[in-house]
Amino acid sequence: MKKVKIFAWLICLAVILGGVTSFAGTTKVEIQIIPELKAYRINPHPPAIDGKLDDSLWSNSIIEKGRLEVQRDPDEGMPATESTLVAVGYDDKALYLAFWCYDSEPDKIDGQLVRRDRIGSSDRVTVRVDPFHDHQNGVAFQVSAAGVQVDTRYYNEYGEDMSWDAVWESGVSEQPWGWSAEMRIPYYCFRFPEKAEHTWGIDFVRHINRKNEIDGWAFTPMSKGGFVSNFGHLNNIRGISPAGHLELLPYAVSKEETEPKSIGNPDGRLFSGNTGLDIKYGISSHLVLDAAINPDFGQVELDAPVLNLSAYETFFEEKRPFFMEGADLFATNYQLFYSRRIGRQPVADVDDPDLLYYRDYPRGNTILGAAKLTGKIFKRTSIALLSAMTQREEAEYAAGANYVFDSTHTNIISMDTVFREGVVEPEANYSVLRVKQEVFKNSSIGGMLTLAGQKGFSPATTGGVDWRLLTNDGKWETSGQVVFSRINHAQTGYAAQFALEKAAGKHFVGAMGLYNKDRNLNINRLGYMERADQRGVWGWLQHRNTDDWWITKEMYNNFNIWSEWNFDGANISLGGNYNFYFVFKNYWDLSGSAAIQAEKYSDVETRGRGLWVWAAYPTASYTLSLESDGRKKLSAHWSAVVATDRGGTWWNYHNCVSFRPRSNMEFDAGATFAQYLDGTYWVKNTADSSIFADLDRDHLTLSASASIVVNRNLSMQLSAQGLVSGLDYSRYRYYLGGSNYSAPFGGLNCDYNYSALNSTFLIRWEYRPGSTIYLVWTRALSDFDPTLNNLDLHRDLDRLFSSGAQNLFLIKASYWMNI
Repeated sequence: MKKVKIFAWLICLAVILGGVTSFAGTTKVEIQIIPELKAYRINPHPPAIDGKLDDSLWSNSIIEKGRLEVQRDPDEGMPATESTLVAVGYDDKALYLAFWCYDSEPDKIDGQLVRRDRIGSSDRVTVRVDPFHDHQNGVAFQVSAAGVQVDTRYYNEYGEDMSWDAVWESGVSEQPWGWSAEMRIPYYCFRFPEKAEHTWGIDFVRHINRKNEIDGWAFTPMSKGGFVSNFGHLNNIRGISPAGHLELLPYAVSKEETEPKSIGNPDGRLFSGNTGLDIKYGISSHLVLDAAINPDFGQVELDAPVLNLSAYETFFEEKRPFFMEGADLFATNYQLFYSRRIGRQPVADVDDPDLLYYRDYPRGNTILGAAKLTGKIFKRTSIALLSAMTQREEAEYAAGANYVFDSTHTNIISMDTVFREGVVEPEANYSVLRVKQEVFKNSSIGGMLTLAGQKGFSPATTGGVDWRLLTNDGKWETSGQVVFSRINHAQTGYAAQFALEKAAGKHFVGAMGLYNKDRNLNINRLGYMERADQRGVWGWLQHRNTDDWWITKEMYNNFNIWSEWNFDGANISLGGNYNFYFVFKNYWDLSGSAAIQAEKYSDVETRGRGLWVWAAYPTASYTLSLESDGRKKLSAHWSAVVATDRGGTWWNYHNCVSFRPRSNMEFDAGATFAQYLDGTYWVKNTADSSIFADLDRDHLTLSASASIVVNRNLSMQLSAQGLVSGLDYSRYRYYLGGSNYSAPFGGLNCDYNYSALNSTFLIRWEYRPGSTIYLVWTRALSDFDPTLNNLDLHRDLDRLFSSGAQNLFLIKASYWMNI
């Protein structure tokens, strides 16, 4: 019996050791590996960053090299199919990295040349660093076989912010045995504490594009969960100090705007120029101040045109770099800060009953200055503070006085016209404060406060507390938030939400939650929320299989349910869906869904006139989507939707194609056609009722882009997004409540055709690290025609490319300095 026990223990020991060491053979690794690597102090001369790895440093037998030996994808835990080595050096100013990427078929290494911060179809290597070693935050630096740089910031264990940019060096080189890469990352790209010796969290990753293979240094099975907390350790970093630095980025911009001649702009032209300064100052090793003096916060790329028939405001993504970078610092489940509120175009008219027309109306609200303070004030306490000030905007307009009427006293035959100036947007200031305390191994509790103050308006304040608590193994998570809003010093609203999630597991993950938003909640002065007066519950469950099965490599099956009520007790949303996502062995993927909506009432459809009973319920929708392997020169995506809604039906068909004739060229084109038949829609409110009608609508959206990259610092891009829609209303009628409608409402015609096309041509040249010249041409054209109610492809496309567009020609130059 004793011999049997000894034999059993030996078998267990062999299995454990095999799990750790078998990646040198053919056995699958199924346990976590947290490796360690020593950094080598460079003395006296750093290597040239050319990617050749022919400096004596990298051939020194003393320097320790790590091996990337385990696959994360496509065969998790299996040995890497190609060999990869990495070494790390450092001096008083920077971290140095070298990658040896051996390849059995070096002629098949992919190197698509794309613009910076785009992950193309390329082989690439990445280093991920957690300098504070707090297991929650970090940064990543990636370089492709074509030399394209990508940098990323990590937050809250899993979060990723690719808008973060740093100035660092890299070089790549072809080798007879594969390819190699070098990086030099200055310490001002990191934030770390002051101490004699450091241990940093670190991980290295290699992507082999033709195999869709991801090899890693540290390894954690997907079933365990976690991300930043699973990095390995970089040891032996001694005698370095955080870089106290000052970055200056002055800019100059000159632009010309053209538009159709009008009584407000007789020559159709407007010239302007501006200069400003962006500042990044390292106050300490923990705190960084970003400031902008007279900044240029105009978007380089236009928003896609939208036709919004809903009761809610359209949400637009942020595209301005100052607000994009670090946006995650202010991100919470209830969106208390929506940066597009700052600098938006004024929407008010001047307070003058004699207003005739505008000769000069501001296109945006000028931001006089903005600043962000981010970092840590204590070892585990982070802070983010943003403040921005906008100027008073005035419009020049024509006013009519001393009217002379005809004999009927109904038509004006003459008047005196004068030009005046009036305020359309008072000066304003906006402030956001975010504090987050890290707790336990990988959890946090945070608070947030916002204040919007504007002359002539009472201050609008919002705030709240949020939390995200994970078990040490990262498998379970509970999160939530409690917020308030206070408007006009009197109206206070509250909201709360809570969720419990199984965040990791071999096959099953899921979550459930509940939320509550009372009627007085209003965060839209500086935040974004579609509606208040809402409470609900939801849940989802996912079954996944990431092992090969039959013709698939990955399979995901998801089940979702939800229900919502307003505070009067009306069930305003009730539904569920099943959706799936399959990845095949040839890296095509198939997805689809079946959904049902079963609620009876809507309390927003009448725009404030009480409950509306849906024209037909329940409704159902079905989707199917197929996408080919995106690594190929020619790839495509196809999808279709069929659904019932509002007593009618609708369907949607989408197709797009991507073509890369050469490694530095990429062309994309897509089209979506949707048709809505016999749906019942709100039209308008009268003094005592709501008017509804049946609507037939044809809707076509188009998109196209072309990109040519001359080298990794010079690129040209053309993009266009357009839509055409024809709306045909019929059977106008009064709504009486419940399912009742009265006799037809006559004398109303709301038919129209709407077409719009926004396009951008952009040349970007990074003529030195961090310094860029932009040449931009944007064109915006929209046309509303109430005499048409259909979609005619030939006619409407001609209108999209006709004259009458607004054009912007812009040149902007910036120069980065590090002091």
